[in-house]
Amino acid sequence: MKAHLLHNPKAGDKDHSENELVKQISAHDIRCIYSNVKKEWVKDLTPDADFVIIAGGDGTVRKVILEFLGGKADRRYPIALLPMGTANNISRSLDVVGNPDDIIGSWHQHRIKKFDVGRIAGFHEEMFFLEGFGFGVFPVLMEAMKQLEEPDEPEEKLKMALEMLHDVIDNYTAQECRLEIDGVDHSGKYLLVEVMNIRSIGPGLNLNGDADVGDGEMEVILLGEDKRKAFSAYIQDRISSAAHKDYDLPVIKGKNIRIGWEDEHAHIDDELIKVGKGKSYIVSILKRELEFLVPA
Repeated sequence: MKAHLLHNPKAGDKDHSENELVKQISAHDIRCIYSNVKKEWVKDLTPDADFVIIAGGDGTVRKVILEFLGGKADRRYPIALLPMGTANNISRSLDVVGNPDDIIGSWHQHRIKKFDVGRIAGFHEEMFFLEGFGFGVFPVLMEAMKQLEEPDEPEEKLKMALEMLHDVIDNYTAQECRLEIDGVDHSGKYLLVEVMNIRSIGPGLNLNGDADVGDGEMEVILLGEDKRKAFSAYIQDRISSAAHKDYDLPVIKGKNIRIGWEDEHAHIDDELIKVGKGKSYIVSILKRELEFLVPA
């Protein structure tokens, strides 16, 4: 097998350096070509590689895949994930978990999992998401976290995010959302509206536990005023417990979604964006657009 490793050198620790990763992968009889995703890497892709490896967190996965979706690579490769971020929501939704050596070993006996991509119309250019497109408390959390000095340890970083999210939920003013899912109106006031394709979001919160990343549908997660206290209590429980329990919020499946929000804050995956008040955005699906190597 031959693979091209696309690595974020700022993710993980010294055991995840370029030399250590290449050595670890090569030990499993996989010929490995290395590229740093912080530099120009598309032109260096190996044409005869069997797959590419993305070593990093959710942001690195998104960065690499946007290059593929933009047609900048000569071909579309199957993708293997080596999760090294804080939450690793994408890899966990694909059941790619465990220590790196076991994950690498699984690539010899893998199966291919098709993965839908969300497409958003209404911005100055077409936008894509792998995780979610959302409004309300999560964009506010992301903005607040930008102002803080985050700890180095992933677990401490997640705990800080949960503590901040708890405060946001308690104090956020519900906003009016114009929402139509497959022609049915679901408009109302919400603290959170997320159009998701994977199981978890933000600091590893499993809000969409039944998600199938390749079923041709998105899930819209809704948090209304009537759920504020219960959701706040759930976050408090997560802060004091290491157990990653799912939380049962209303979920509506859909293929074509029209959405508008009265606040200007929104996010696409891990990126904060501004949306226009009174403007609507159309979310559709690129079905089974990507291929990931997952454990057989």
